[in-house]
Amino acid sequence: MNFGITIAIALLVGTVVAGQTFYIFTIENLRQFGALKAIGVKNIRIVGMIALQALMVAAVGYSLGLGMTATFFEVTKNNLDLRGFFIYPEIAIGTAAIVLLIVLLASLISIRRVLVLEPAVVFRG
Repeated sequence: MNFGITIAIALLVGTVVAGQTFYIFTIENLRQFGALKAIGVKNIRIVGMIALQALMVAAVGYSLGLGMTATFFEVTKNNLDLRGFFIYPEIAIGTAAIVLLIVLLASLISIRRVLVLEPAVVFRG
């Protein structure tokens, strides 16, 4: 029960932190997105740019996390209290799916903000 609560809290915190990070990136670059819209870049292309960034962040974060976990298990394999720990392929795939879901939810907030952006924001002071 405690382990499940810990995982749920970690997922919630991870989603919130990822969402805030993507949202801050979007807010800081609204002028650039507005400039792209002003020169005729379609919304689908801008959404693709944000999605590519989200996928890259997900891939790097997942790879680092899985690598550190595997390293920890390898380093502690001779510790009697921690013996038998290893990563099942199903767990690695499930974790990848959850990471993708978190990044998708986090990037939707940023995508929405950019889609409603008026290109005229570039010309305002």
